Amino acid sequence: MKRNLFALAACACIHVADASAAQCNVGAVTMNFGPYVGAQVNVAQNIRITCSATLPPPERVNYEVRLSPGLGNSFAQRRMQRSGLPLDTLPYNLYLGSVPAVLNTNVWGDGTGGTRVWQGSMNLSTGQPTRTDTNTIAAAVPAGTVPSTGAYGDAVTATIIFR
Repeated sequence: MKRNLFALAACACIHVADASAAQCNVGAVTMNFGPYVGAQVNVAQNIRITCSATLPPPERVNYEVRLSPGLGNSFAQRRMQRSGLPLDTLPYNLYLGSVPAVLNTNVWGDGTGGTRVWQGSMNLSTGQPTRTDTNTIAAAVPAGTVPSTGAYGDAVTATIIFR
């Protein structure tokens, strides 16, 4: 029996530190796992950070992209919730680069509790005042019990820290 499964990772930019004058944002990413029948499901998609110079170039932007734990408030195991009754949940997690061999290790989070963050830098120049860096956000729903039929989702926020 198939269960439709949908996860949303809503990536919104929050400028936490003002170490750079560049304007940066992370594009929203939707992760669609497709039908879930109890076997592990892996998906991956590109995530992009784009920065534009606001001062006369050259300008170097050092950044860190952190992800929130989502509605379940845990990096140990994120949870999607069914939209409607019964309020079932389905475990999943997000990873930087690829799904690891052992799930729930190398989780993309906020750097606490052993979670990873995406760190990078870009040089904005007169010839290239806007730059985009790309990385992979991977996700996995582990094998397990098939919950109630329906759409499942979560909201995860990306925060950009400038160094």
